[in-house]
Amino acid sequence: MKVYRSDHLIEKGSSLHIFTYTGHEPMPAHTHDFIEIVYVRSGTATETVNDTTYEIGRGDFTFINYGSTHQFTPHGAFSYTNICFHPETLGEGIITPENAFAVLQLTAFDEIRRDSEGGVVSFSAGEREEIENLLSAMQREYDKKADSWQTVLKSYMNILFVHMLRRITAGQSETGVENGMWRELSDYIDQNLGGELSLSALAGKCFYNPSYFSRAFKEKFGMTLTDYIARRKVDYAARLATETGLSGEAIAERAGFVSKSSLYRAFQRVRGISFSEFRRQK
Repeated sequence: MKVYRSDHLIEKGSSLHIFTYTGHEPMPAHTHDFIEIVYVRSGTATETVNDTTYEIGRGDFTFINYGSTHQFTPHGAFSYTNICFHPETLGEGIITPENAFAVLQLTAFDEIRRDSEGGVVSFSAGEREEIENLLSAMQREYDKKADSWQTVLKSYMNILFVHMLRRITAGQSETGVENGMWRELSDYIDQNLGGELSLSALAGKCFYNPSYFSRAFKEKFGMTLTDYIARRKVDYAARLATETGLSGEAIAERAGFVSKSSLYRAFQRVRGISFSEFRRQK
């Protein structure tokens, strides 16, 4: 499978790459270490991002997070604009406390979202002309590279992103979006206790500044992310100890602890009782 690297595709000193393609050739499965936005200008195609398949057509944006597997097959003539970029392309003030949960809904759909519509943003016929004019302006700036072209491109990118955020939050209450996203993030943590759950990793999936993500998480759950993950791991270990005859080593591994002793220390700290004593009481 083809792997695209930002240091090969995005030129030095820039933070994005943009191109427009017209043709009918399929795009084979590939992955990349940058974020990718695909906007369909004309035609239709079947697109697959990881294990989810979409039927896309004019006016549809697909947001593909870094590390995802992506491919599509056009149904005849097909035209799209592709923007490949680093998160820092988005300027200050674009990701705010007011829209942060909408960003999570958009950016983390391939790992956290369970809604089959997550990741695809569809613009109506009345909105397409404005979006396509904006994309054409971005393409011209990128191709000509006149003075201050990167500053102009970043400004255009910010405008485009705001349009996308408005679209995905249309008709949704801020509270409903927020609560739904936190529930799904909590479920994601439970399902990946042995995976990478650091503050920087989770914040990075959502474009959050880690310090903002940390504050928002503590406000929502009443504890730090580190304490929350430790509690979820200990709770799972306690359930395994109660419901199975697994050894301490096996339970520690399944619950995401690096060792049996790490499990024992966390269990004592969180539950106020040793793991061995807890097992004797079950």
